[in-house]
Amino acid sequence: MPSLKEIFDGIIDPLLKEAKDVWKNPNAAFAKYRELEIDKRGSLGERFFTQTFIDLYRYNRRFSIRYRDGDQGDWDIEINGWKFEVKTSSLDVNKKFQNEGLKKEGDYDAVMFLGIAPEQLYVKFVAVKDIPFDKLHSREKAKTGRGYKWDFKLGEMAEVNDPSDIQKEFERSCGFVLTPKK
Repeated sequence: MPSLKEIFDGIIDPLLKEAKDVWKNPNAAFAKYRELEIDKRGSLGERFFTQTFIDLYRYNRRFSIRYRDGDQGDWDIEINGWKFEVKTSSLDVNKKFQNEGLKKEGDYDAVMFLGIAPEQLYVKFVAVKDIPFDKLHSREKAKTGRGYKWDFKLGEMAEVNDPSDIQKEFERSCGFVLTPKK
């Protein structure tokens, strides 16, 4: 009879090969992301957007950004009084970005999605009022967790190559934040 480790290895080794199919190049531009623990992957997205927006709006006195590292509730970044939830995901073997834990009644105004592929970054910004919760997978209804799951195919997120691409997509989708919330 095989040992538990042999049984485990016989299952995990093929799975690791499947999972690494998309991420097989260890020298890919964004491969380090996959080395982070799950909890730290979310922190990377939060810090990435915070730093990008600080750099983009550095000289705009009407742009106020607040970020506290760690869990402060339903939102992660506040811009001009508007609260944003940040979701960070990596490209999976099905060529999708899976985002978990969206709350229908959460204390946030919009969501910033950061999709990380081996050689490319993708973003999507969506106001809460525009999230199609009725079409999303409810983890609570399925009794598999909390909140809603929203997956994006590659073409459903904007490919970005430099900070100005992020700024254009942000202002196109969430330009309302450039006016302070009352």
